[in-house]
Amino acid sequence: KMMTRKIKLWDINAHITCHLCNGYLIDATTVTECLHTFCRSCLVKYLEENNTCPTCRIVIHQSHPLQYIGHDRTMQDIVYKLVPGLQDAEMKKQREFYHKLGMEVPGDIKWETCSAKQRLDSHRNGK
Repeated sequence: KMMTRKIKLWDINAHITCHLCNGYLIDATTVTECLHTFCRSCLVKYLEENNTCPTCRIVIHQSHPLQYIGHDRTMQDIVYKLVPGLQDAEMKKQREFYHKLGMEVPGDIKWETCSAKQRLDSHRNGK
């Protein structure tokens, strides 16, 4: 029998928030050199002016730091599972952004509207 234990979100907040905007990670992106994670938009904006990790200041790459960062799907899935309503709120914001610009909503944002649990369940059931 698996033991379950309640953990306060407050206790793990430091691990699931972006140190640049202090919000929960959105489009979690990790620096491959040191494994620190940030919101993609925060990190990309930071790297326009810098080539070091915002947390530990290690040089990511002298001239092309954007080539040494990567999407961290696992971390993003963890954040969405731990913070109720965050994924739905973010997808709603993104859809509104595209509609406001009169643009087609990209397929992956439409796809994200179904919950990660539904996707996982259908994957497990071979659908």
